[in-house]
Amino acid sequence: MKSRWIMSVGGAALALGAGVMIGRISAPSESTASKGADSASARSDRPGMGGMSLAERIQRKKENEAREGGAAKPVDKDLKSIMDVTSRLDRTQRLLAFLDRLPADQFAAVYDEFRNSPSANLRGSERSLILQAWAERDPMSALGFLQQSGAQDWERETAVATWAANDPQSAFAWASSAQDEGEVNNWLLGATRGIASTNPELARDFIAQLEGRTRDQALDAVQPYVMQYGFDFATNWIAGVGDEETRARASRSMARDLANLDPVQASQWNSAMTNVELRRDVSETVSDRWARTDLASARLWVERLPEDTKSEAAEGVARQYARQDPVEAAKWLSGLGNNPDLDGARRIFIEESFRNSPQTSLEFVANLSDRRAQEGYYWRYLGGWMRQDEAAARQWMANNSGSIPKQIVDRFNRPRQ
Repeated sequence: MKSRWIMSVGGAALALGAGVMIGRISAPSESTASKGADSASARSDRPGMGGMSLAERIQRKKENEAREGGAAKPVDKDLKSIMDVTSRLDRTQRLLAFLDRLPADQFAAVYDEFRNSPSANLRGSERSLILQAWAERDPMSALGFLQQSGAQDWERETAVATWAANDPQSAFAWASSAQDEGEVNNWLLGATRGIASTNPELARDFIAQLEGRTRDQALDAVQPYVMQYGFDFATNWIAGVGDEETRARASRSMARDLANLDPVQASQWNSAMTNVELRRDVSETVSDRWARTDLASARLWVERLPEDTKSEAAEGVARQYARQDPVEAAKWLSGLGNNPDLDGARRIFIEESFRNSPQTSLEFVANLSDRRAQEGYYWRYLGGWMRQDEAAARQWMANNSGSIPKQIVDRFNRPRQ
C-alpha cells in the first residue's frame, strides 16, 4: 500500500506559482508535437518568463537587480533561518535564493532534513519547492533518493514531472522502467503531467502508451494544460487521440469545461458525435452547463435532438429547470413525450423540485413509466413531506388517493404503534 501525503491547496498553488513547474504562455502548434523532444528550444521562443526554469528565473532576477543597481539581499546559509520567517512571500523568496546557490550534492541532505522536520506537513509548498529545484538540477539523484527512501505519491509525481518538463523523452523513458506499487504508476503519471505543462500534444502521444488507471488519471492530469488554450485547441486535441476508448473518455472528461467555455460550440461538437452512447453521455453534461447560463437555449437544443439522445440531454435541463420553476419544468418535461428512457430526467425532476415544491414533485411521480419506481418515490417523498408538514402532506394524499397506489395510502394511514 503506497502512503499518501496531501498538501493544502494554498501550499500547492504557491509552489507552482513560484515558477518551478511552468506551463507555456502561447498556444502550441501541431509542429511542436512532431518535433517532441526539443523542449528547451520551444521554451526559448515563448514570451516573458512563462517557460523559464527555476535557475533561469533566478538568473533573470539577479540580472534585473544588477541593472537597477539594487543591493543584493543577504543569502541564508541554512533552512532554519528561512523557515522561521513568518511572511510566506518573504520565506519563499529566501528559499528560492538559498536553493539557487545550494550545491547539487547537498540537496539530499537538505531535503531529508526538511521532510523529517516537525513542520514538514505544515510547509507543503516549501517542501515541494525543494524537491522541484533538486529534480531540475539533478533529476537522477532526486529520483534515486525517492526510490530508496519510500517516497509518497506526490513526491514521485513532482520530481519526475519537473524533469519531464525539460527533457520529456528521457523522463518518460526512465518512468516507463521504474517500478511502482499499486494500480497507478505515479512515475508515469508525473512524467505525463510534466510533459503536458510544456507540450500537450506530445503528452497525448505518451498517454497512448499508458494503460488502466494510470492512463485515466493521466488524462485528468493533462486536462488543465489542454483547456488553457481554448475550445478549438481542446476539441482538436481530443480528436487527435488515436485510441477510440481513450478518446471517448477524454470527451466525457472535458465536456464540462468545453460547455463552460462555449455552450453553443459544445452542443454542436456533441451533436456531431457518431458514437450514440458517447453522444448521450456528453449531452447531459452539455445541457446541464448550458442551462445554468441560458435555460431557454438549452431547452430548444434538447428538443431538437434525436430521441436516442434527447432523453439523456433532458436530464441536464430538468435539473436546472426544476430548481428555477418547478411548475413550468413539469410542463416542459411532460411535453417531451412518453419515452421510457425519459425516466432518468423525470427522476431528477422529482428529486430537485421536491425541495421547493413538494406538491409539484409528488404530482409528477405518476409520469414515471416504472410502476415499482413510482411506489418507491411516493413512499420516500410523501414520507419526507410529512416530516416537514404532516397536515399539508396528508391533505394532498387524501385529495389524490385515487391516483396513489392503495398500498402506499394504507401504509401512511396505518395507526402508529
